[in-house]
Amino acid sequence: MDRITRNMATAALAIMLVTSVALATNVTFQVNMSVQQQLGRFVPTRDSVFVRGSFNGWAGYNNRLTEGAGLLYTGTWDIPAGGIEYKFVMDTAGTDVWEGVDNRTATVGATPLVLPEVFFNNESSAATADVEVLFRVNMTVQDLSGTFDPDVDWVVVRGAHPNLGNWGGAIRLIEETGNPGIYSLWIQFTGLPQGSPQPYKFVILPNGDPNNGRWESIADNRTFTPTGDEPDNLPPPNGNDFGEIIPETPYFSDVGPDDIIVSDLHVVFQVDVRPLYGRLLEQGFVFDVQSGDTIFAVESIQAAGFFNNWPWGNFGPDHQMNDNGINGDVAANDTVWSRDILFLAGAPRVLIYKFGCNMLDAEAGFARNHSVTLDESQGTFMIPSDCWGSPDTLFIHWDCLLADAPEHPAVQPNIYRLDQNFPNPFNPTTTISFNLPKDDLVQLRVFNLNGREVTTLSYGKFGAGSHSIAFDGSQLASGVYFYRLEAGSFNATRKMLLLK
Repeated sequence: MDRITRNMATAALAIMLVTSVALATNVTFQVNMSVQQQLGRFVPTRDSVFVRGSFNGWAGYNNRLTEGAGLLYTGTWDIPAGGIEYKFVMDTAGTDVWEGVDNRTATVGATPLVLPEVFFNNESSAATADVEVLFRVNMTVQDLSGTFDPDVDWVVVRGAHPNLGNWGGAIRLIEETGNPGIYSLWIQFTGLPQGSPQPYKFVILPNGDPNNGRWESIADNRTFTPTGDEPDNLPPPNGNDFGEIIPETPYFSDVGPDDIIVSDLHVVFQVDVRPLYGRLLEQGFVFDVQSGDTIFAVESIQAAGFFNNWPWGNFGPDHQMNDNGINGDVAANDTVWSRDILFLAGAPRVLIYKFGCNMLDAEAGFARNHSVTLDESQGTFMIPSDCWGSPDTLFIHWDCLLADAPEHPAVQPNIYRLDQNFPNPFNPTTTISFNLPKDDLVQLRVFNLNGREVTTLSYGKFGAGSHSIAFDGSQLASGVYFYRLEAGSFNATRKMLLLK
């Protein structure tokens, strides 16, 4: 089969698979553009409005809304059932302008759904203010940790405004005289909507390269909000007709001296990919939530985060995970992919991360990430095995225990293995199973979210083979718990959820 024929066959298969997914009808999106017109940012006779989200790969121009009375733009489409995230985008004079708000969310069912009317960017008033803002950030921890070199690197501010580069550019902050490690810059804005939060973040540009930014590792954007009542004291004595806004001075990424690890630490990432295999088996494909690329088979798994600047499409070998029993992987061919990654002293103690497939962002929606607090008391920190897709609802119909693909290699009986408990979530009892390749001394313990031991389920010598032990959580509060198996030199930890 030649390449053209093969591509046509693949496209036809994708279309058949898409049309086979259960759809909900009449999902209606509504956004009011009247304020954007009054602010001079939107011209109805020239510009267009679209909706983009997890249901269309956050890309494209297919979901265009239609103008109605009062500049209320609406559009109705069939959307796959489940949780979705979305934002509105205006195409103004050929340039895409995204909302600067957090992702909007909704749950789509089997019945028609009309989403509430919102104002674009949540800006509901055309009253404006002229302000100047002192953007200021403390870079001392980044300097000490080696992630910022003041001699060659830049720290810049980016946000959802042309004066902030429209989330790009290289608007450089300068180190203050007499305040080493504090970088700042005054920026003026005219005609900002009163009462509307304006989002921004600080970014490190290694060697001043605007195409290689390292963003702050905080979940939400920073904001400042013009009110129209700002004092105009600068420069003295009479000001300059711009009210001053001086936000608090944060540490970059909100990481202060007490928020970093003090010694080098090996961190072992673990993720059970059975929901991914299950969805691919049943649905046939998975979309990248950012670019819209399509995954038809698992070729590789990666660990991504602020620690490697989310390198979608361009992961290095140090962040490639495996299921081959090497580089931190406890047991080969058990569907749990792993990777041992070295974090140097000075790295943030709170680790925010996500897993990729084939170098694409396919586990959860934008900013739907895993999070764990590192403990460097030992040389190696094992992150309890994550379930693929758990930060979001994209894989809600596929379970870490039940979803399995027949083409995936079967687990061999001659290895140590700790299985996911079943059922999970549970109330109040569940069963924990494990496998031993030989007779061995076994200890199975349960811990709470703070790492405190709840109970020892078993301690003693077990024969080679498969074993199952019941756990009763009737005396415990609802929440996440961890269970840990230790047998000889083998140890493994998984998490379970008690819901009452």
